[in-house]
Amino acid sequence: MPLPRFHRLAPDEQARILAVATRHLSARGLAGMSVNEIADDAALSRSAIYNYFDGKSDLVDAVRAAAVMKVAAALGDWTTQPDPEAFWAEFHAGARRLSACLAGAPELRQALTTVTGSALDDWVDAFFANAVALGLVSAQRRRLARAATGAILAAADAVELAEPGSVSTADLEAVLRAVWRA
Repeated sequence: MPLPRFHRLAPDEQARILAVATRHLSARGLAGMSVNEIADDAALSRSAIYNYFDGKSDLVDAVRAAAVMKVAAALGDWTTQPDPEAFWAEFHAGARRLSACLAGAPELRQALTTVTGSALDDWVDAFFANAVALGLVSAQRRRLARAATGAILAAADAVELAEPGSVSTADLEAVLRAVWRA
């Protein structure tokens, strides 16, 4: 992650540098992005960028973390729903917020496609716990169903990031319902 000097910068300056790096990652991909070009476009000296980040991988990690934070903010915390109808309505509303976030900031897509692991485990845990509490998940194989839920959501995210608009929340709901009833 960024070096301590980066965290001493004003938040708007941090955001500006990460926005430039995000645009470069989006336009050129991981292999094509250049720390020197990012420094130039951010109006920083090359040495300054290395005072803030311990190389390209560190800068990319910071870009990924910032992208995940933006998506998490758009998605919001999962709010426990009182019944299945409200549960699925909230699921669809969250998907719409996520889509709107990515439509408004498409440059985040490239950074998000390179995120490994589940960056939103807390949200998935709360979502799944609510499904269990509502009886949507079979009592048998709950641990497997939780793992499958995370994998299904991650797979849907990966497909959607690669091909925007290709995953309908209705289809995703149908897959989750089928897995949860198994």
